Amino acid sequence: MELNSSTAGREGQESKVREFMKKKEEELQRSCQVDENREDCYHYAEFMKSLDAQKAAEIHRSTCEGMGLLDSCLALGNMHYVGHGVPKDLSKALSIFETACEKGSSGACNNAGLVWKTSRPDVQADYSRAAEFFHRACNGGHKNGCFNLSALYLQGSSLVPKNMPKALEFSLRSCELGHPYGCANAARMYLLGDGVETDAGKAEELKKKAKKLINS
Repeated sequence: MELNSSTAGREGQESKVREFMKKKEEELQRSCQVDENREDCYHYAEFMKSLDAQKAAEIHRSTCEGMGLLDSCLALGNMHYVGHGVPKDLSKALSIFETACEKGSSGACNNAGLVWKTSRPDVQADYSRAAEFFHRACNGGHKNGCFNLSALYLQGSSLVPKNMPKALEFSLRSCELGHPYGCANAARMYLLGDGVETDAGKAEELKKKAKKLINS
């Protein structure tokens, strides 16, 4: 049976894509396993996520533990956090995040905070520990860490009492780092006088910055 031109063309394109993907996989695998390029080990694992998530997790684990690449530690922790390629295990994810945080990964500090903010079957949520890790993430220049810390102060709890000046402080820090909702929260606080004297001009300035960040 003769294929029509559109079907033949589509199959030809699909064949080229498969060939490209196979070549890319081989290049990254060689760079990782032969050249021991740890950045390419990370990229190899990320490339494999949609093809073989279990293998991707194994590559991230060896790159994290054997090569000390914090990006792979963070990625491995995330995979345990959501259960992608490995069993979902928040305690395991937390252990990986905390270790990577200690070694300087601000993203891992933020994610450790997120785990501590979540109750698990064997561990109750601890907002005090969450605040500790969010603070470390924020000090490391992680915008989500600053924003998450501001949210804890906005909401308040028995372990982290509501503190509007602190909420404003960390909303502004997250805004400076490019978090649009940090800007939006700070704008609202200036508009209403929450934790700061009312300043409609400052509120409008922050509102504009929030919109710009959202649309960028």
